[in-house]
Amino acid sequence: MTLLLLALLFIAVVRIRLLATPLERDEGEFAYAGQLMLQGIPPYKLFYNMKLPGIYAAYAVLMLFFGQGVSGIHFGFLLVNLAASLLLFRLARRFLDVPGAVAASASYALLSTSPVVLGLWAHATHFVVAAALAGLLLLLRGEDSGKPSLFFCSGLLFGVACLMKQPGGVFGLFGLCLLAARGAREREQWRMHWQRLALYGAGLVAPLTLTAGILWQAGVFQRFWFWTVVYARVHAAEFGWRQGLWLLSLFFKDMPFTADGLFWITAGLGLVSLALVKGELWKRLWLAAFFVFSAVAVSLSFYFSEHYFVMLLPALCLLAGQALSAALHWARTRMPGAAWTAVAASLFIVMWLLVVFHHRAVFFSLSPDQVCARTYPGNPFVECAQVGRYLREQASPNARIAVLGSEPEILFYARRHSATGYIYMFDFFLPQPYAAAMQREMIAQIQETRPEYVVFVKDPLSWDLRGNFNRDFDAPVMAWLPKYAGAFYEPVELVILEPRVEYYWGREAGSRTPQHEAFIGVVKRK
Repeated sequence: MTLLLLALLFIAVVRIRLLATPLERDEGEFAYAGQLMLQGIPPYKLFYNMKLPGIYAAYAVLMLFFGQGVSGIHFGFLLVNLAASLLLFRLARRFLDVPGAVAASASYALLSTSPVVLGLWAHATHFVVAAALAGLLLLLRGEDSGKPSLFFCSGLLFGVACLMKQPGGVFGLFGLCLLAARGAREREQWRMHWQRLALYGAGLVAPLTLTAGILWQAGVFQRFWFWTVVYARVHAAEFGWRQGLWLLSLFFKDMPFTADGLFWITAGLGLVSLALVKGELWKRLWLAAFFVFSAVAVSLSFYFSEHYFVMLLPALCLLAGQALSAALHWARTRMPGAAWTAVAASLFIVMWLLVVFHHRAVFFSLSPDQVCARTYPGNPFVECAQVGRYLREQASPNARIAVLGSEPEILFYARRHSATGYIYMFDFFLPQPYAAAMQREMIAQIQETRPEYVVFVKDPLSWDLRGNFNRDFDAPVMAWLPKYAGAFYEPVELVILEPRVEYYWGREAGSRTPQHEAFIGVVKRK
């Protein structure tokens, strides 16, 4: 236990050192949405997105307690991450001995902080994991004690996991399968198991039903339904399994040769050890099934972004803990004495330290801005923080701002409302049937609102364009923007993003004309 506490303390120190790391765009969206909720404005009223609102509410809670700043958000996220690590320890103790459980929890704390899964940023997947682990613990306790309330509360937490991110619903399905499997094993008590299933199901749908009711009362249910159900289906269909396999190959291409990859290999050994261990059938099936369901949650949309793999880490780390437990058991039974046991434990500690050493620059030396720039090369997250702070200082208190580019973090930093509900531009350039209508709606909203400031982010990554920037921008919004901005706005700030970052203000911003460089331009209404 001392080793686990030292590991968690180390992770806390690393995260505290990097609390001021600039928000990336997902965090910017969540923070902006949470900011609006604290002002009494419901999700999907002033912005649109396919994500369910649980993560917005989570950010609102973090900001309520720790302040509406980057450091406050990341400190709250630190607590969520530590809570998930401790929950995993409690879950691991149901199946593993103390060394194995310590290994699983310490592994999760480290790997969920690793840049390999973008672990320093408060993505929704971390909140999915925390809710799902709590739900699993309550479900297991309910099976032990038979208390009906625990089954309802377990379902409730799995429903919260789904609200954080749609793939979180897979863990709710896992819980349902666990209950069904237990009922199949104990057929003579079928009435009791049906009652448990009913309570679990009621808890599972309760958060979703309550959310739908609140959004209906707020008058945004129709918009919520379109974006999170209708359009989410269309968007998911545009990204096929071939592209998914390509992204998956990118993630795993160098994994076997990295320090983080040692834990993946160890988890594979843990999975093999389950097949070799005699007895404990329920434990073997449970751990294997948890790994499979976690893999499904990661793979559901075929969009294998790095932070999606956070949802696989608890199962991965349980298997790594199982590998250590199996190694210690083998050492004790075949080679009595403490020496070989110490060797097995030391190998795990060395693996842990190798990961720390591999990421030593991020963990110990780079500044928060440098960590952000290194982890997200080509993305203007550091510069967007500067632009947002400038707008916060210059814009009138009730000013509306239009950000043309997928950088909602600017709106959060500026603490101003968007002039349009479209805070992401990615959807405009996908081969989907709503693209042209979305652009027309955004143009109409901006023209009607007449924002005080317009921010244009000319960066392919902010529009999800992989080819030549100018050639790919053959779209209605790009034909409209220069005419609209030229007629009603004047430049006040310009940030050249490449080959080096340069800031221009006032008249300098108007006299400096970017050629083919990526840039962020801010114009003010005349």
